[in-house]
Amino acid sequence: MKVEIKQLNEENIEEIIPLRIGLQIYDYDGNLKINKEEFEEKTREFLKENINKDLYMFGAFVDKKLVSICGFIIFKHFPDQKDLSCKVAYITTVFTREEYRHRGYQRKVFEECIQYAKDMGINRFELTTKSRVAMKMYASAGFIDNIEAKVMKIDDNIVE
Repeated sequence: MKVEIKQLNEENIEEIIPLRIGLQIYDYDGNLKINKEEFEEKTREFLKENINKDLYMFGAFVDKKLVSICGFIIFKHFPDQKDLSCKVAYITTVFTREEYRHRGYQRKVFEECIQYAKDMGINRFELTTKSRVAMKMYASAGFIDNIEAKVMKIDDNIVE
């Protein structure tokens, strides 16, 4: 079994989409509450527009099959006294196919993703998760809870 961790690009979009949908199904207790085809198309459009521009994705391949992904989106902000880099890497789409979990693939992809962002000069990372298992991995990587964030929902039709 050959395992390879690598940065993903436009050539990988069709491989990323099923994992992104798998994450949504996992996060919402096995239920994709929107039209799958529309979700696939919106995801495809988003990836084509953003991958390797402000969105950087990494994946673990087992025998050339993409089994685990992790990415970050760069958000720019005003310099402040805590961070003059003006950039935050928001960790996104952390997911491993169920049959490949608990083998260390996600941690390797996650670490590669973080290191790539650090090499770009980013020193501030943020993320959100619903998964208690993921929370443990993030905590072991140095993430801490932050009570400064608030969320505002404009459209009541948005599924939470």
